[in-house]
Amino acid sequence: MSKIVAIVGPTAAGKTEVAIELSKQLSLEIISADSRQVYKYLNIGTNKPLGKWSNYNGEIVYLYKGIPYHLVDFLEPDQQYDAGKFFNDSTWLIKKISNKGVKPLIVGGTGLYIKTLTDGISLLPARDQKLREHLMNLASSYGKDYLFNMLKQLDPVRASQVHPNNIHRIIRSIEIILKTGKTFTELIKQHPPIKNFDILLIGLYLNKQQLVQRVHLRTKWMLQNGMLEETQELISKGVSEKSPVFSSIGYNWVIKFLKNEISFETMENMIIKDTLAYIKRQITWFKKDNRINWINCDGLTLKQITRNVLNIINSNPQ
Repeated sequence: MSKIVAIVGPTAAGKTEVAIELSKQLSLEIISADSRQVYKYLNIGTNKPLGKWSNYNGEIVYLYKGIPYHLVDFLEPDQQYDAGKFFNDSTWLIKKISNKGVKPLIVGGTGLYIKTLTDGISLLPARDQKLREHLMNLASSYGKDYLFNMLKQLDPVRASQVHPNNIHRIIRSIEIILKTGKTFTELIKQHPPIKNFDILLIGLYLNKQQLVQRVHLRTKWMLQNGMLEETQELISKGVSEKSPVFSSIGYNWVIKFLKNEISFETMENMIIKDTLAYIKRQITWFKKDNRINWINCDGLTLKQITRNVLNIINSNPQ
């Protein structure tokens, strides 16, 4: 089993730049574990590394600051992406990169994606788009609570594991029951998780005050540097407001602003509020994993943080 390094932590903690600095020193290729940066076209609001597709050793890859950055900017706006697809794609990439004699580096804040690599994943039925659309319509008509209460009746164990506002996981859990006649819990027991890799987890964190300040500054920057325009452009191309791409944090408020339903100030404040709420959920998720080697980045330069990451890597045999 190969040992793979993963840099994790909340949004705005500085994971990407640390990963780039580390990659330059160790000759790595990065695999993103971010559920929103997979999409094409929406770059600013997802805080996607602003690279470009280029020829790299005879292969067209996404390059950011000269480093191959995989699993970003490849998915169409109307397509779904989930933990299962991430597991399959990242597993293939890890093997491909390793076969070249290069080390892969996982970087991201989507905890569920990271969990598929650390703990494995069970093989579950493929998605049923028509059934999912039906369930989404029910949620639109009667609210999220309607579907969550349905899940509580069908699979109370699964309901206790899912946040009432996580509509995508609620729908997926109900979909599995309606397709197979078995609960998510039963299927997991029948199909134990597949685990392929040994992961060294390194977490970056900042104090709350710094995170809040970074979110405020980043939100202002996004709104001034293209988030409105890229949203408007997709809508003008006929991309539905209900498309998966627009489930990324903030875009629902941008759409409301573009439709003159809310003010600019309200839009900005709600994006900040939602981002901070997401960061809180990320921190809660990662804090439960005692395998993570945490680095307090308060007051540290990029080079100092990278040096600390290297120290952890060197103290763990590969």
